[in-house]
Amino acid sequence: MSENNEVLAPAQKVAELEYAVLNLPPEEIAEVYARIGSVEYSARALGIACRFRGVECVRALVEGGASFETPFTNYMIQTYGSYGDDLAVMLLDNFPDSRVTYFVVTHQIYGSVKKADGTELLPLPFEERAESARYLCENGQSAAFDAGELLFYSIAVGDERMTAVLKKQGAEFSEYRRRLLTEKGKSKDLCVWTCLLERLSAEKFAGVLTRLSGELGGEKLHCTDGIYDALSDKLYRAENLECYLELFDKPKLKKTNIMRSAIENDAPECLAFAERAGWLTSAKTRDDMIRYAAERKSAECAAWLLDFKDRTADLAAERENAERKITRELNAKPDSVTELKKIWSYKKREDGTLVITGYKGGGTSLTVPARIGKSAVAAIGYGAFSPFRNGVIVKNGALLKTITDVTLPESITEIGGQAFDCCYALRSVNIPSGVVKIWGRTFACTALEKLVLPQTVISIGENAFLNADKLTVVAPRGSYAEEYCKKHDIRCEVKGEKNGI
Repeated sequence: MSENNEVLAPAQKVAELEYAVLNLPPEEIAEVYARIGSVEYSARALGIACRFRGVECVRALVEGGASFETPFTNYMIQTYGSYGDDLAVMLLDNFPDSRVTYFVVTHQIYGSVKKADGTELLPLPFEERAESARYLCENGQSAAFDAGELLFYSIAVGDERMTAVLKKQGAEFSEYRRRLLTEKGKSKDLCVWTCLLERLSAEKFAGVLTRLSGELGGEKLHCTDGIYDALSDKLYRAENLECYLELFDKPKLKKTNIMRSAIENDAPECLAFAERAGWLTSAKTRDDMIRYAAERKSAECAAWLLDFKDRTADLAAERENAERKITRELNAKPDSVTELKKIWSYKKREDGTLVITGYKGGGTSLTVPARIGKSAVAAIGYGAFSPFRNGVIVKNGALLKTITDVTLPESITEIGGQAFDCCYALRSVNIPSGVVKIWGRTFACTALEKLVLPQTVISIGENAFLNADKLTVVAPRGSYAEEYCKKHDIRCEVKGEKNGI
């Protein structure tokens, strides 16, 4: 605690206010606030009071000038780790994750906090948090409390009790929230919404989305590639699939993936939906699903599919079609441009070489081709394997998150920025001996443990190994890579003599 005549820096004021909230009774919190004056970041203290101290502490803070409003600026991020998120969510029973968005740190929903004497504070019982919510609904305008936003989050995480409290207080979605759900909002807020959907359980799927749609008066929810990817692993339940098709505008469907997910979860009722929707009319699709069910040892789905085949198959016609297909495939070359285009996105440079810009295959262990047709593959492009682009999950982002190892050809000389950013499962990738340049944030991969860099590397971009906490770089003695690691405090294992021998 500061002395009465001490002039406090902004960050010291924040620390003192949070200390008071954790350790002092409400009347003394009010005295501290009156003494230290305005506080530039009071949202966290107010959130802690909501979750752990109760309505009298909340009242003392609000009357003192505390606010949930937090600017989304570099200064607030660097000084307080705040991304401008609404910490009124600390009133809720739970939250799906301590990192709700693609950004580094956002809503912090604590399981417990400790006082100065080491005593542990646990979240207050629901009714005490509800009392704070009622107070804020009636008195929180000056504190930038948005009851409609808290209503949105309470529905999105399935906190039905808090939803009921807020509805009784007359809470409604703001016009901005309505537009975000039914059109497309700012990338940060859209990313939060997408991540909430990704963490929504299959069991709560239909209830949560139906309730959200009800708050919108039945207006359709907007669907993007990222939103579909976030929801896709819940669509193996027939009721969820029907709910998705009913509630979203222009709903996207990856039918094969949905049926495979149904098999993985042994959910034959979803296959019955697929039959009604006409997804199994192709003999190839049907037989692929039968094989997949056998591989996954999904007994109920395998039995359903075999029965479906017995009921519907024209075996003579299927045999004739299969023979014609075999004849066509005899002339196909697996390394042809046509085949490789199914797996890789790329563009040609002025010198005739190719840059890999994306992966469209279905595997998690990848080998990048050295050539596509007559052109050499010379570079990996910006964000080529990253599951995110501009803060939003890309079309096949869910798969890219699961890539475990990548083999690059010796023809590669450059690896673009964010090429493997957020490939959370990536454990192994080789750096070819001719690579000259590695751009910024290329290997921001939390699971990557070892990376061997050649003598040829003469340029490494900023934050190339951001958040790669397990990583050890192996570099030639005296090389640019060794100097880079020393300068940026990255674990480095040095090999060979100074000349790279």
